[in-house]
Amino acid sequence: MVSSLLLPGYELTEVIHEGSNNIIYRGISRLYGQKVILKILKDEYPSLEAIARLKHEYKVTENLDLKDVVKVLRLETHENRLALVLEDFDGQSLKQLLCTKKLEINSFISIAIQLVQALVSIHTNHIIHKDIKPGNIIINPETGVVKITDFSIASRLCKETPQLANPNQLEGTLAYISPEQTGRMNRSLDYRTDFYSLGVTFYEMLTGQLPFQNQDLLELVYCHIAQQPTEIERLNLEVPGAIVALVKKLMAKNAEDRYQTAKGILADLEICRKQLQTTGKISDFTPGRLDILSQLLIPQKLYGREAQVNLLLEAFERVSTGSRELVLVSGYSGIGKSSVVNEVNKPITRAKGFFISGKFDQFRRNIPYAPLIQAFSALIRQLLTESTSKLEEWRHKILASVGSNGQVIIDVIPEVELIIGKQPDVSQLTSTESQNRVNSILQKFISVFTQQDHPCVIFLDDLQWADSATLKLMQTLITNSDSKYLLIIGAYRDNEVSPTHPLIQTVNEIQQKSIIVNNIVLKELGLDDVTQLIASTLNDTTTKIYTLAELIYHKTAGNPFFLTQLLLALDQEKLLEFDFNSISWKWDIEEIQAIGITDKSVVEIVASRIQNLPETTQELLKFAACIGNRFTLDVLSIVTEENTIVIANQLDAALQSGLILPLNDSYRIPLAFNQEESAYFSFNAKQVVYKFLHDRVQQAAYFLIPDTQKQKTHVKIGNLLLEQTPSESLTEHILDIVNQLNYGVDLLSLQSEKKELAKLNLQAAKKAKLSAAYEASTKYLNVALQLLSIDSWCKDYELMSNLHIEAAESAFITGNFGQCNDLINITLEQANNITDQARIYQIKMQMCMTLNEMSTVIEIGLKFLEKLGIHLPNHPCESDFVEALLKTKSALEGIKIEKLILKPEMIDPHKLAAMPILMFVINAASQSGSSLLFAIAIFAMVRLSIEYGNSPISAFGYGVYGSILCDKLGDIETGYKFGKLATKLVLKTNLSPLKAKICFIFNGMIRYVKDPIEESNKDLLEGMHSGLENGDIEFGSYCGTIEALNLYFKGVNLESLDHKFRSYIDLARKLKIEALAVGLSIFRQTSLNLQEDLSHMSVLHGEVFNELTMISEVEKNVSYQGYLYSCKTLLSYFSRDYKSAIKNAEITSKIHQNNIGLFLYYVNTFYYSLSLLADLRSGLPAGQKEQHLNQVIANQKQMKQWAKHAPENFKHKYELVEAEKAKFWGKDLLAMRLYDSAISGAKENEYTQEEALANELAACFYLDLGKEKIAKVYMTDAYYGYIRWGAIAKVKDLDERYPNLIIRSEYVKQLTLDLTKTITATKTSSSDTTTSNHNILDLATVIKASQAISSEIILDKLLEKLLQIILENAAAQKGCLILLKNDELFVEAIKIQEASVILQSTPVDISQDIPISLINYVARTQENLVLDNAVSEVISQSDPYIQRFQSKSVLCSPIFYQSKFSGILYLENNLATGTFTSDRINILNLITSQVAISLENSQLYQQAQNYGKQLESSLSDLKQMQLQLVQSEKMSALGNLVSGIAHEINNPIGFLTGNLQPASDYVQDLLELIDLYQNYYPQPIAEITKKIKAIDLEYVREDLPRLIDSMQEGVNRIYDVSMSLRTFSRADTQKAIASNIHEVIDSTILILKHRLKASATRPEIQIVKSYGNLSTIQCFPGQLGQVFMNLIANAIDALEESNAGISFNELQSNPNTITVTTKINPDEKFVLIIIKDNGVGMTEEVKQHIFEHLFTTKPVGKGTGLGLAIVRQIIIEKHNGTIEVNSTLGQGSEFIIKLPVRV
Repeated sequence: MVSSLLLPGYELTEVIHEGSNNIIYRGISRLYGQKVILKILKDEYPSLEAIARLKHEYKVTENLDLKDVVKVLRLETHENRLALVLEDFDGQSLKQLLCTKKLEINSFISIAIQLVQALVSIHTNHIIHKDIKPGNIIINPETGVVKITDFSIASRLCKETPQLANPNQLEGTLAYISPEQTGRMNRSLDYRTDFYSLGVTFYEMLTGQLPFQNQDLLELVYCHIAQQPTEIERLNLEVPGAIVALVKKLMAKNAEDRYQTAKGILADLEICRKQLQTTGKISDFTPGRLDILSQLLIPQKLYGREAQVNLLLEAFERVSTGSRELVLVSGYSGIGKSSVVNEVNKPITRAKGFFISGKFDQFRRNIPYAPLIQAFSALIRQLLTESTSKLEEWRHKILASVGSNGQVIIDVIPEVELIIGKQPDVSQLTSTESQNRVNSILQKFISVFTQQDHPCVIFLDDLQWADSATLKLMQTLITNSDSKYLLIIGAYRDNEVSPTHPLIQTVNEIQQKSIIVNNIVLKELGLDDVTQLIASTLNDTTTKIYTLAELIYHKTAGNPFFLTQLLLALDQEKLLEFDFNSISWKWDIEEIQAIGITDKSVVEIVASRIQNLPETTQELLKFAACIGNRFTLDVLSIVTEENTIVIANQLDAALQSGLILPLNDSYRIPLAFNQEESAYFSFNAKQVVYKFLHDRVQQAAYFLIPDTQKQKTHVKIGNLLLEQTPSESLTEHILDIVNQLNYGVDLLSLQSEKKELAKLNLQAAKKAKLSAAYEASTKYLNVALQLLSIDSWCKDYELMSNLHIEAAESAFITGNFGQCNDLINITLEQANNITDQARIYQIKMQMCMTLNEMSTVIEIGLKFLEKLGIHLPNHPCESDFVEALLKTKSALEGIKIEKLILKPEMIDPHKLAAMPILMFVINAASQSGSSLLFAIAIFAMVRLSIEYGNSPISAFGYGVYGSILCDKLGDIETGYKFGKLATKLVLKTNLSPLKAKICFIFNGMIRYVKDPIEESNKDLLEGMHSGLENGDIEFGSYCGTIEALNLYFKGVNLESLDHKFRSYIDLARKLKIEALAVGLSIFRQTSLNLQEDLSHMSVLHGEVFNELTMISEVEKNVSYQGYLYSCKTLLSYFSRDYKSAIKNAEITSKIHQNNIGLFLYYVNTFYYSLSLLADLRSGLPAGQKEQHLNQVIANQKQMKQWAKHAPENFKHKYELVEAEKAKFWGKDLLAMRLYDSAISGAKENEYTQEEALANELAACFYLDLGKEKIAKVYMTDAYYGYIRWGAIAKVKDLDERYPNLIIRSEYVKQLTLDLTKTITATKTSSSDTTTSNHNILDLATVIKASQAISSEIILDKLLEKLLQIILENAAAQKGCLILLKNDELFVEAIKIQEASVILQSTPVDISQDIPISLINYVARTQENLVLDNAVSEVISQSDPYIQRFQSKSVLCSPIFYQSKFSGILYLENNLATGTFTSDRINILNLITSQVAISLENSQLYQQAQNYGKQLESSLSDLKQMQLQLVQSEKMSALGNLVSGIAHEINNPIGFLTGNLQPASDYVQDLLELIDLYQNYYPQPIAEITKKIKAIDLEYVREDLPRLIDSMQEGVNRIYDVSMSLRTFSRADTQKAIASNIHEVIDSTILILKHRLKASATRPEIQIVKSYGNLSTIQCFPGQLGQVFMNLIANAIDALEESNAGISFNELQSNPNTITVTTKINPDEKFVLIIIKDNGVGMTEEVKQHIFEHLFTTKPVGKGTGLGLAIVRQIIIEKHNGTIEVNSTLGQGSEFIIKLPVRV
């Protein structure tokens, strides 16, 4: 048994449920002897909210006696606890039942019908439950009785407007909550919210699971808003279709699409039960047919606004990818601007972003940042509901953004203190610095909430009433390039905004910055839209609706708010009535017109609705209208002088009517108690906030106040607020109080009253000023001044002086210089003390400085200082300077500089007044070039500090004094000590406003004379950040400038330095310091000149600076003149224009005399000396030479001094000039030593450009000595040094002038092909983001990707690895890598899931594999684009690719290398929507950052490979050319030899040919003579007979003619061979000649005949000629002879190779054959020559390389690899022909030559 001590009179038997706030018991009432359920507050000391919630539940249900609702019996109180006593009917929750069993359809219908009957009862009693769920449904398992319980958050309002809140703070249960109840649907909440929750409950009953089961609360909210659940029939096939349709209708996202009445649901369920009982099954039917709505319910759907809503949604999608946008929505009051804007809530929820809104108020126009305070206060309240760990994260983020200036934010948005805690006070600044600081800190604060994982939308309503401070901040936010993920939406009434309105002026200024401002103009609804709205409202589509619609349309002019109010008025006046007989709405047009209600204005109609409320409620609304659009219960209680409980109950009628809305749930607290109970507790009535439904409602309530009473009402409110506000809280509420009182200024008659109001306005002005709202401050001050008369200077001097000084300062800040000057003059006439005079003179001097009137500043300052007893000469001379210096040194005598920090604080008012005046004089003197006055004023400031103690400005004086000592007087050690003193004094006294100034002075003007220059950079960056945070944007920017110049002078790579120059120039322009932007542009243009071209390098004319057009801007500031001419000195020297360099150096030196000591002047001295020495070699007259040398000596004297104190910065400079001097005097050995020492020093201290310069000058020195080998080493080092510096122009210069003096490695040979590219080391860092338990996997992915990518250098393989890894990580189906080449995008690689990577290089514009429009969008915006469902997204749905493939999830991510866009990664997944989440994008960004580097490396490697191949190819071509030359020479020699041989052969052949015929004739004659002898002397003597027998005369007679014939044949053959040799060796002409191709072939065959003959191992090789009928062709016959010689010789070689292992007989039966075929093409334009053998053939591999240079298959020594390469060259290059080879291994080869008939 449970202890009954908890509640006397009750026996507690069982704990049913224990929640966070309540415990529910089952028990017995001893008094009544009945079983009960007790709902008891859990805490012993419960919170007021918990008590109010339980009392609210009791109040809602105490009078309900409904059989379907668990009856509330009573409310018990014991000690601090409350207990709600309810009936116990032995039930258990439906939630418990569903855990134990699955419901049958019969059971479901039975429970469902009872549930809906309960809702009918509840809604009939005008109650919205708001928490329908199984846990709040009680069922008796025995009887089946079902009842609803738990009305703790129920509402009796007919309509509520849920406010945007953290999901864990939403009213209701998230798993069952309706879309509109989330506060993110742009819909108010009514009883239909219960239908959605009922649908979710039914879904769970039927399927056993919830429709949405996300653990992330915001994702769950988004599911309710925009996602569809899994179909019921997929989870439970037994559920009838009619039931499925019923549940689906209940769960419609828009309330208009659900059932409109519980009776309608009940009717459909009864049909289902009846069908099931009678037929055993439920047939399908259309749900909602019997759903009849008898009350007027105007749809909340937007009509006629689809296009405008889409424009807003598109804008949000764009900012979600990292941009910023301003969208203005304009239209008349009531046109629906806010409703359209609120539609953006849905995608914001999906993106987990913030939507915050604020509204300007016509009665609170002077309150700066009012809507932003509303917006961020609400956001802060959301954050306060987060968990402790999450809240701590936000605290760290906010503090990290605002730094030590947290109080600045708290002053504007007090709620921030609840998160970041108490913050230290911030330093008081000048008005300009204060304004800068507020804007800067607000920007940083807002940036905390505008991030990729939560983009932010800020909605500012009613901009026609905007204050200037908010407009200024809006402009700053939207023009700041650092602003990302930010959408600002502003709404205004365009009929109340003229072209001169501050809003329009602000928009114009924004547009002048090339920022696009989208303006959505809302027009009145058309007649069709009005008809549709009325038809939906009255559920009537008959023709009679048109008459009513037309009437209402014409009366309201299509204004949506007017229209809805008119409909409500018609309903209220019973002019619209529901007829239950006809089940339709009835009206009488004539009656409506007769009553005249349609003739009233919207204000009159709303006023009539207000007048129907109780009198007390009307009075409250009148007061509320005077307070503003929003009002709190505590303020209303004060101004009505009534108890808060009473006020809350009197306002309830207005709440019920919907004319005012509660902005949180706290409004229920006072309604839960009676007035007597309020005496026992207190609650924070400030938390109970209401707002008017619309401005027109506020206007109507205000309209009901008689005009004669309006001012009095405001004054009454103001006075009551003033009386009830404690003095310590007055500052917090001063603006609200004064705004009310100022309405009644005309009612004041007593001067004492006016004086008090003037004081309050002064206080309000100072409050506004704290927020940098100077225009608002000015308005308050002007009211105050008008309240006081001129004689008030006598009566109330302090008040008048403060008002005038504050007003003058505000007028100056707001740019009203005329008013400022008038106020200054009045104040100076009346001021009776030095302090006030000093304050007003400071404002005047500041104004004159702004107007660039430096002489006026000096004049004013000197006159006032004279009054203070400080005399400074107006036009000082050197003697004045010396006198002031001696006085200062005398004052310092005997004082250790380090001890000055211990000086007491300055208290003398005159001297305190003098210090800021001196500072103005010093600044003006510096900018006007009055160096003597500058120094004298500094000396005076130092003496005042020594004599009277340290003031906040003393550090400035010490610092500048130190710079004068170092720069002008050469006392470096003392000057450095004063610089250190200044920095220590700032740290000691925490003078944040001075930090940037002192940082600039010490690190920019002193430190480089003692410390390495790079040691200043860290402090300079700190100074820059301090200046920007504390409003000293001028000196903060100067610190950044010096840091950039230090890097420049240090020789940092120019290409990488360019980014820093650009960022600082952008910063200067953003801060509106245009002069500084110009100054920095000088150095940036100098850097660009060094990187580009030397031809006109000394002229600063380029893309960022043009000295011809911008010289007027430069001449306004002495320092920037120094910038210009020092840069021109350097450029002139490097371009060898030494006379120009000397001229510019002289100008710079003169500027230096009247300017502060910057490092650039010391560098100028260095180049001045080098230029003078270089010019000495140009043959100058003796006198000019002497002048040059004297100047060099003077310069070197200074440089030596500097080198002594800061050798790291100056020693190598000094030595290099000395080396050049030694060279001039011919001291070669000394020069050698000095050059080397200078090079070593520059290298050791990392002055890259000066190391390169020293090497160049040393090289020239050795070159002049004739030592070229030594010069080559130095010049090469110079060359590489300039490359490291990035001075490509100088590299090209050395390349052109000394090409033979540069030793190039292979790398440099490649590099010099494109000298515009500088290779620098790149570091990529990334910060880890903790997202979820996927981090380990993500880390592994990044490591794997990084290892894989960085280990691959071959581009094709890199692309393959890259896409494989990315697809695995991103869950993508397809990936494309798109790279930028020559300013054009190419699709380089595509991978689709498991398929191999497709490597291509297709221009994006013609690719069919990607959505081109999206790629173009990302290429232009260079921002991530993520589409959850591309088919339905506006930006993508029209793309042909998206339409063709129905793409779903799409991601386009830009790839950057060294901040430059280099490509795009495209991913898609067509299986699911929303695949690519923000954490995936973060990981992909990490991978692609590595990819960009690897791609660059790969491309460099590819370039190196290409260069290598080019070199290899060049080498190959060279070798080929050499071999061809050798071959040509060989052929030429062979030709000469053959020609000579032929010539030598031809001579004897000529003899033989000429003698053979006569010899034949002679033989014939002799034979005839013998015949005659034998005829006439038949019996010769024995000796003759013996001889005849011996010689065989008969044989001789027969053989001798044959012998002679054979000799003739031999001679003929020798002649043919000779002619063939002559043909083969014939030198070709320059032009092709007509030749017989057959003769060329025959000559070749004849020459090779000896190789064709039979040998011991093989028979003769057969030549088969198959010649076509060819005419002569144009060719080079000699070269073709080479071709045929090579081909036939190779064929013979192939045949001999194929004969290996084959017998002679086998070869005889299958002889070796070479077939030569010729034929002409049918078109007679080409001839074909085919040379075929039946030899060994060749492999495919050999075929691929057969024509390559030096390729051979023959053994070493037998083949050169030139033959076929030359063949190919002759055929293709000389004859424009082709040659192909067909070959099969083992079957022979065939070469096919195709030659044109005419070459």
